[in-house]
Amino acid sequence: MMRKPKKEAGPARTYTEKDFDVVWGLDPGRRDMFVATNQFEESVSCSSKEFYEEARYTKAKQKIKGWQDRHPKVLEAIRNMRTKKTASPEKLKVYIAFMTQRMDLLLRSSQLKPFRRLRFRIFLFMTKKLRQLCERLTPRGKRVVVGFGDWSNQDVAGIIKKSPAGLVKVFERELARYCTVIPIAEYRTSKVHFECQRQLKNQYSQRLCRDGEIRTQKVHSVLHCLNNGCRGMTVNRDVNASRNMRRLLECKLRGQDRPLAYTRQARA
Repeated sequence: MMRKPKKEAGPARTYTEKDFDVVWGLDPGRRDMFVATNQFEESVSCSSKEFYEEARYTKAKQKIKGWQDRHPKVLEAIRNMRTKKTASPEKLKVYIAFMTQRMDLLLRSSQLKPFRRLRFRIFLFMTKKLRQLCERLTPRGKRVVVGFGDWSNQDVAGIIKKSPAGLVKVFERELARYCTVIPIAEYRTSKVHFECQRQLKNQYSQRLCRDGEIRTQKVHSVLHCLNNGCRGMTVNRDVNASRNMRRLLECKLRGQDRPLAYTRQARA
């Protein structure tokens, strides 16, 4: 089958601040799909939970579970399925042997009309939600640029722990249809305070653990600045990162170098 050749990339266009009316810094993530802040200090965010619920993923999973429960052979194959998340060749061999015997059964069940109709509905609601998010960031009649964090969303911890990966890359491609999207390296953007460019420290709080013990644990979403000029300010990790992302985008538009606080030399 002949494939259409990819269009050759032309020379990269150079942008300046004068080319845009609204400048956003956007920090993608796992718990929050993204947090964005513009030069007017307006923030827009969407949690992964909100996205999955409005895209009808949650209801779809409940329906699929009900369908599977009514088919004993499919349910048996899913419940007894070996893991493929292993570095052991022996365990991987067991998984392959298990799947090859049940592959046709699982494929046939997933190609039934109710499954295909449900997947199409999910696609429609997902597209609708992505469009709504893009429209919130791109006011009509405004020239908008978004500095999009370059987080790949492929970290190993999320894969092993089965945490929802979100649709960060899909959202980035969709957003590029509405405005100018410029990738920004996220290095140290969540660790440096936007106001003073000093390194932030984690907040700690006492939490009741599952075993009934109360322990002092790190609060991931809240950071604390020890600089005297900031007077012990606490900040939201993602909002602070999005503001830093906007600063780096503004530096790029002005043709300035990346500030030292956001480079590897700052760790020395």
